[in-house]
Amino acid sequence: MLPRRLALAVVLVFTPTCGGGGGSSESADSSGSSAASEPTGGPTALDCKSYCATITNNCSSANAQYASLQQCQSTCAAFEIGSETDRDGNTLGCRVYHADVAAGEPGMHCTHAGPGGAGQCGSNCEGFCTIAALACPGSFADDAACMTACAAYDDGEPFDAGDLAGDSLACRLYHLTVATEAPDIHCPHILPDSPPCGGA
Repeated sequence: MLPRRLALAVVLVFTPTCGGGGGSSESADSSGSSAASEPTGGPTALDCKSYCATITNNCSSANAQYASLQQCQSTCAAFEIGSETDRDGNTLGCRVYHADVAAGEPGMHCTHAGPGGAGQCGSNCEGFCTIAALACPGSFADDAACMTACAAYDDGEPFDAGDLAGDSLACRLYHLTVATEAPDIHCPHILPDSPPCGGA
């Protein structure tokens, strides 16, 4: 009788620790990376439709980077795809990452995810000239001329989709994103002397 009771006790004691609980805890952090450094809802796919849905959702109001979902998708076509591991550089991959993490810190990450890149996903001038080559071809002689012109623009104001006027890079970047859909109207606004973004 006693050996049978001991055997039953052993089974009762050890059965709970052999279930899924122990196995799931071992695999929860098998990568060794901190969950806080990655998007909590899973990474956004590396395509313009997914990127624009994410940045529109996570970057709104004062942090909005595009005037509309369609303008985002039209602008996105200018970006080099890059990789889903990009955390910096003028790529869609970098912008997707920052659009994802902007859910928690929009004030920090939305400008990185936006058209300019804000020094994280490329400099604002790199983003500007990449988009200008697609949306407003011929506005500058070449990429070097665009970068030279852009360097003279006031880049002190963080970009958002409300920068409709003012002698700044932010204003010109706004009109450039809109020019992806209406180039005849907005491409002239990205130049040095071009109201409403400065000049006579």
